[in-house]
Amino acid sequence: MLWNHAARAFLREDRLRTLRVENQKTGEVSELPTDGIFIFIGMIPRTDLLKGIVPLDEWGCVTTDEAMRTNVPGLFAAGDIRVKDFRQITTAVADGTIAALAAQKYLRS
Repeated sequence: MLWNHAARAFLREDRLRTLRVENQKTGEVSELPTDGIFIFIGMIPRTDLLKGIVPLDEWGCVTTDEAMRTNVPGLFAAGDIRVKDFRQITTAVADGTIAALAAQKYLRS
């Protein structure tokens, strides 16, 4: 893992071969041989607009139930802004499906 680095170029021939990165603290640019990458964009959820509206944990994540419902009727949260143990694209997609189905059920009732 490279902390405080930004990807600047993905260099390839027949496939990805090299990643060019910049250290955000020093400005140093380096190239790393690679077969693949996983970009991690941060840990702070963008939930400022929900402060005072729904419960947030100490990290700023939204508290929901298993159907992605918040404590505000008709307001659902899904994906990496939720309080949960794992944050991966697969769990976020599943959350979105659950939230959409729960919202549909809410709107029908």
